[in-house]
Amino acid sequence: MQKIRHVIQLLFTTALTDTLIAKTANVSRNTVRRYRKLARAKAYRWEDLMALSDAGLDAKFNSALRRLTRKRMPDFAVVHAELQQKGVTLTLLWEEYCAPRPEDALSYSQFTEHYRHHVRRIDRVMRQTHQPGEKCFVDFSGLRPCHRDRDTGRDIPVELFVAVLGYSNLTYATCVATQSIPDWIEAHNRMYAYFGGVSSFLVPDNLKAAVDRAGIDPALNRTYQELGEHYGASIVPARSYRPQDKASVEVGVQIVQRWILARLRKMTFFSLAEINQAIAELLPTFNDRAFKRLPGSRRSRFEEDERSQLQPLPANPYVLAEWTGQLRVDNGYHLQIGGHWYSVPHRLVGQRVSARLSAGVVEIFHQHARVASHPLSTAPGGLTTDPAHQPESHRAYAERSPDKVVAWAATVGPNVLAVVQHQFARAVPALGLPACDGLRKLVRVHGAHEVEAAARRAVEIQSLTLKTVKSLLHTGRHRRARLPEAASALRPDHPNVRGSAYYRQTPEA
Repeated sequence: MQKIRHVIQLLFTTALTDTLIAKTANVSRNTVRRYRKLARAKAYRWEDLMALSDAGLDAKFNSALRRLTRKRMPDFAVVHAELQQKGVTLTLLWEEYCAPRPEDALSYSQFTEHYRHHVRRIDRVMRQTHQPGEKCFVDFSGLRPCHRDRDTGRDIPVELFVAVLGYSNLTYATCVATQSIPDWIEAHNRMYAYFGGVSSFLVPDNLKAAVDRAGIDPALNRTYQELGEHYGASIVPARSYRPQDKASVEVGVQIVQRWILARLRKMTFFSLAEINQAIAELLPTFNDRAFKRLPGSRRSRFEEDERSQLQPLPANPYVLAEWTGQLRVDNGYHLQIGGHWYSVPHRLVGQRVSARLSAGVVEIFHQHARVASHPLSTAPGGLTTDPAHQPESHRAYAERSPDKVVAWAATVGPNVLAVVQHQFARAVPALGLPACDGLRKLVRVHGAHEVEAAARRAVEIQSLTLKTVKSLLHTGRHRRARLPEAASALRPDHPNVRGSAYYRQTPEA
């Protein structure tokens, strides 16, 4: 599903031809042409499509056409490399290729024909040209500089990150502690700050921080993909066994090793920051050096032709977010992340979701759409539940806690509140919940005004029980108890009205 999103992004955000988009995204040109035609006919907008889930995108672009499954193509570069090993034959490699899914595999004759065609192309050399602002190549160097621990005297190796813009060959280098995802992301943030803009494509090698699964259809690391989306760059990993895909950065790495690291070889550094300070001082001189076979330098070529073609930087650098793998939602509609449990909508029970952790927030996604967001909790074994995620029956049960029942009673009236508080004034407050459930039912049947009146009479006679309130409502005595007062208030004050004293007078003889 990520592939369709990638193709649509390229259609709407670049001026690439259908052929180039097809090559970049590893899809057929007919598919790209069909997507473009449909997008124009329907007048789709990128802002609207970007908000859709993967399933939504698939429904818009593929519901009318389900292509027949095509033959699964092996990676013939890998086949060729395997054949260099003693005892390995094409027949063996074909059998191993067929074993996982024989139903969509090539026949042996097709397999060998494709391989022969691949071999005929191996020795061809391709001279690459890049457009200004088109590509940026990134990789780690094989040579690792070191800094020395002041206490132990031990040399600590670090990783040298190198980035090269394809058109101008403007080069950036910095050191980070490891090849881990956080350090990989930090190196990219520094790189973009140095270049002052973003190329359309970012071309990494197939290291673990960039690619979860290499091959014909590579799977990008989720965090790295998010970095590309933040900066507006499409990430296109270099293909395995395709040195032409990363020639620029490999040459750049070699030159940085020879020109920068060689000048630092006799210096002793005591921190990573000291190494980076020394590299930063050498970079301007390196990029200002004149080309041997071309006019100008990396810097002049960049300033004249490439800087203006880079996309602007976003307002803020990318903030690292940690992504979990695919997690299955259990029957309790909660996920355990970092030892804490977080809820998701109960309709997702049994589905696979992924979670993003950043800046004190846990966000949970299903098919690229966010379905839940919670504050990040460090309480191990704790439970964070959004009531909106619960089934109706679970939500009703959760609302039976004494605190929530008291809050409800206060909305009905002070006398209902007094009756409820009386139910919880016992050794085990939870034992008062059934009576409170009965009061709730009475409110639903008779209305809040009637139940409040009955509760007032129950308070007056000091019998604050559910049984008393029900009896008063059944007999109507809570209304009759107020009638004498009402009758007295309505009696007219008139001289012709005889009171009881009149009848006690003795008649005159």
